Amino acid sequence: MKQIILHTFTQSEVETLDFTRFEALYGHWPQLWGMELREKFDSLVFLIDGYDKYPDEIYCIPAIRRFYQELHKRWPWWSFFLSNEAGSMAVAYLCLIDGVESYKREGAPSCAASFDPQPLLQILRHDFSRMNYLWSIAGMSDAANDKRSDEILQLFTGGGCHE
Repeated sequence: MKQIILHTFTQSEVETLDFTRFEALYGHWPQLWGMELREKFDSLVFLIDGYDKYPDEIYCIPAIRRFYQELHKRWPWWSFFLSNEAGSMAVAYLCLIDGVESYKREGAPSCAASFDPQPLLQILRHDFSRMNYLWSIAGMSDAANDKRSDEILQLFTGGGCHE
């Protein structure tokens, strides 16, 4: 059975760019091998605490955008480890690109993001090379890798990036 690990970043960690707790828990994951690495695939969900009263979508809040941008520089393995439970992966990637706007269609239960896809595709292309590396040392199949890549792309092209 797939295990999902919820990691909540506090508002204080976000605002001070404090990655100490995160790095202590997950910093070693990219160095795992075989079955141990495979068990971590698609298992991590990022949550942010302390911003419930903000009217903006999480990916439009400047402090959270800065935090995710710095986290991605320090730990650019998202495409392998992150699960998209609760839109976690989509939100994290939307924080990495400029010019993201949120909008809500009348009657829709959630907001949607509007953005130029080219910068995101460049980031994903870069991240997919890291994912491919981890995939190979985890001993996972090329077909499963292709499926994962397609699933990630569908978050942003098939209407899957709603929060």
